[in-house]
Amino acid sequence: MSKRSAKSRAVIALLALAIAPGALAQDLGPALDRSAARSPQIDPSAPPPDSVETPDELRSGLSPVTPAQGVANYGAPRPKTRLPKPYPPPRRRVGTPPRRLNPLPSLEPYKTSAVARRARREEQKPGEPPSEIPPTVAATPSIKAKPKPRPDPDPYAPIGIGVGSLRLDPFVETSSGYDDNPDRLPSVPYGTNNPVGSPFLRVDAGLRLKSDWERDDLFADLRLGYVDYFDYTQANRFDGAGTTSSRIDVTRDTSIDILGRYTLDSQRPGSPAISSGLPNVVVTNRPIVFSSGVSLGATQRLGRLEVSLRGSFDRTIYGDAYYSDGSSLILSGTDFNDYGITGRAAYEVSPSVKPFAEATYDSRVHDSYLDPYGYARDSDGYAAKGGLQVKITDLVHGEAAGGYAERAYKDPRLPELRGPTVDASLIYTPTPLTTVSLRATTTLNETTVENAAGTLSRTYSAQLSHDLLRNLSISAIGSYFTNNYEGASIFEHGYTAGVKLEYKLTRAITIHASVSHERLNSSLANSNYTDNVYMAGLRFQP
Repeated sequence: MSKRSAKSRAVIALLALAIAPGALAQDLGPALDRSAARSPQIDPSAPPPDSVETPDELRSGLSPVTPAQGVANYGAPRPKTRLPKPYPPPRRRVGTPPRRLNPLPSLEPYKTSAVARRARREEQKPGEPPSEIPPTVAATPSIKAKPKPRPDPDPYAPIGIGVGSLRLDPFVETSSGYDDNPDRLPSVPYGTNNPVGSPFLRVDAGLRLKSDWERDDLFADLRLGYVDYFDYTQANRFDGAGTTSSRIDVTRDTSIDILGRYTLDSQRPGSPAISSGLPNVVVTNRPIVFSSGVSLGATQRLGRLEVSLRGSFDRTIYGDAYYSDGSSLILSGTDFNDYGITGRAAYEVSPSVKPFAEATYDSRVHDSYLDPYGYARDSDGYAAKGGLQVKITDLVHGEAAGGYAERAYKDPRLPELRGPTVDASLIYTPTPLTTVSLRATTTLNETTVENAAGTLSRTYSAQLSHDLLRNLSISAIGSYFTNNYEGASIFEHGYTAGVKLEYKLTRAITIHASVSHERLNSSLANSNYTDNVYMAGLRFQP
């Protein structure tokens, strides 16, 4: 069938419906009767309503429909409904409230940003301090400002080597220079042994050790050096010094202390202890003096009172001296052991002030009862001192003490060696760039000078250090010393002054240079001397 025939038939059907509505009503009569039977009855006497507006009509905006009596009203077409997106919507569990989207918080500027600083300035009134949130009010959460990097207080300090919980700081230092009196000889007019200057090379090696333990503590500082004089080889010598300390905390108030120490030095040929007494006979070598010792003790804290008791043992060894005429002075018989015991009590008045009192007894026993001159030099010593430990912030800290010491010898021909003592070690820091160190020591030393019981030596030293730059520092060093040979009427005094400059290239490499002048005046004839040393070198420290 063609499209044109289908259209013709549709037009004919519509015309028939328009011409004969009665036929349509006749055909639909049975259906309308069945619908009326199911629907509620309408009173024929009631006037027909003018119009009926259905909800769908109101929503759609269409004109109301006036139904004819006896004709079914199917209503206006419903509008299309839009489905929610996404579809189907997510299911919600039974008993839970409907999900609501929380709005995002407003953006807050950083505390260090320009916007935040401007807002604080606007909120703060002129003449009022910055507003602070009371401690009882909960502060609103804010974005944390990025922490600023902490500056390194000493960017050129060596880092060291970590071995477990220990920090090792080894170093090697090489120096070269000129010494115009290597053996510290006196200048004698027309003498045959006047001082001879010589260039030299010096090498030092050492180690610093520090523990990083929670309770106990371990510390060590060791050094050993050797100097080689190119034009005066008989003055070549070793020297060194070192200390170690260990603390074992048994309980909170009880600890065990272990101390170790050693020194290595040599006697100058012009020293009265090894002098030949002849004008043309001099010492041709530098006899060594080596001393080492250990101390063991315990410390008990009773509130603010601190009491300690320590026992000690020291061993001192002397080398033999050789003279220009072929003879020698055997000093091995003067080697001795020193046994001592020390008691100390301190009371903490405040965290920055702690007075203390200390008493020591020791006994020296020589390997040979008589020395080369026939004197019995075994002796007993007593010493007592009192002082103060101070720590006034970081400006002044250290220890200062004064007391009295004496030694009594077995040989009645030797007088007692006694006198007041002064011991101090103070560090004063007036500015972060300047440091002043003050030290004072008093010692009672052995000697082999005939008729002399011993040497009462006092040394006072000061050092001023200033940092010109972070890696450039200059230091001025000065000291004054006295040696009193009790019983021999020999008195010596002298001083040392010098300047030292250090420039740190990196953490591991340091350039240093120094100039020093030393002078000694003695009541013994032909014993005065002067010495000047010029030195420069490098220090390597990882």
